[in-house]
Amino acid sequence: MAQAGPLVFYRICNIEPSQDAAAVALSQKIVGLANRKHPKAQMTASKGRWMNGFQEIAQPVNQILFTEQHPNQTAHQDFTEALLDDDDFQVLQQKISGVIDVSSCVDTQFRASP
Repeated sequence: MAQAGPLVFYRICNIEPSQDAAAVALSQKIVGLANRKHPKAQMTASKGRWMNGFQEIAQPVNQILFTEQHPNQTAHQDFTEALLDDDDFQVLQQKISGVIDVSSCVDTQFRASP
């Protein structure tokens, strides 16, 4: 029987106008914190443009893509719960909500090929 690949989680959020540098800097701090405290999560962030329900072709905006990779759903839930209980993470979350449009965030979850 083929083994399932890792669980991949994407979160794409629109960056507020004129906040590209701040969004990138804060997202890198979030990734650094997550990778220091939970290195198995393999979290990354990158700036770009991706199509989602909040992205208009005629008026594109820059976005941040957060990516996490976990061996299974339980590991993803444990990672999320641990971060939500982390005071340093909460401070960064509050700051980043000022530079990204939180209401525009779209989450996607899928299994990668093994």
